[in-house]
Amino acid sequence: MIQLRRRSALVLLGAVPLAVGLNACSSRGPVAPRGWSQVLAAGAYLPVRSDWKHSAASGAIALFSDMWAQTSGFPYRMVVGNPSALSSADAVMAEADSALRAALPGYRVTTEEGRAERSKTTVHFKDFATDAEFARTGRLWILHNGVSAAAAALMASDLSQEYRSVVDEGLSLLDPSGVPAAPDGWGRVGRDGTALAVPRTWSIVGAVAGSKRWRESWADADLDGATRTRVLLAPNTGKSSVTDALAQIEADSIAGSLKGYTRRGAPQPLKLGQDGVSGVRIDFTYGSSAAEGTLWVVQAKERVSAIQIAFSGRTDNDIVARMEKSIWVTDMK
Repeated sequence: MIQLRRRSALVLLGAVPLAVGLNACSSRGPVAPRGWSQVLAAGAYLPVRSDWKHSAASGAIALFSDMWAQTSGFPYRMVVGNPSALSSADAVMAEADSALRAALPGYRVTTEEGRAERSKTTVHFKDFATDAEFARTGRLWILHNGVSAAAAALMASDLSQEYRSVVDEGLSLLDPSGVPAAPDGWGRVGRDGTALAVPRTWSIVGAVAGSKRWRESWADADLDGATRTRVLLAPNTGKSSVTDALAQIEADSIAGSLKGYTRRGAPQPLKLGQDGVSGVRIDFTYGSSAAEGTLWVVQAKERVSAIQIAFSGRTDNDIVARMEKSIWVTDMK
């Protein structure tokens, strides 16, 4: 667990120019390097190591909503969030600086601020150091396009130049053009090319323990932990067809991953309105009380992904309809 305490002042010690920064002319694709995943959160795409654990960011760090952490070996932390100040990149940087300064002991900037233009987005970045053991060194990025903005920070006891470079090249804001708008009160999330929308009030649960398929999940849960609804995302099922992926998921469900799994009808073809993307929807019941849920299996070229939502009781048809409409493949490679 991250141990945080407040700090009232920022001390600039030995600030130097950035020797390594973003390549303003480089092309950015949504595919992450081997060993990394490209995630969508807070309106931004960012690369994280595939084995890092996803959770909500600590409440002690204002502004940031999502965190990915490496818990073994040398600890790394990646956080991202949406600022309240959207008027300018400088205002966003000031808000992010203030959030990190308040949470990380000894926070200080160690480089001058760098800037790069990437398509229609301006990226500002600078390095920092702190006295926190898990964040001795780090880099803060601000992405701003005049309409939306995001702040991201990568920190570690000894920040790898390789890791920093991967994040440098992989950060971008979500381009909403051509993507179904998220309903009011919902936010877009995703991983490795498959995106959907979930209510902003839902909790980040992360990967399903012991599963190699379900890499992300979000839940509508009470404060005591009782879950009313949970949605799971498998960005790549490892199967080459919808039929094979569906057969494997249903076989695993029947075998015990979703006890009492029973189809409520035949698979229905999906109409997602996206060229080159096809799939099916299966409604089901599970458990001794015949709770309900829906499974979507989606294919884009050779990659087959899946999304599964399960309710603790009867299906909320409004949630299912909104979620189905939000499904989108962001990487067609």
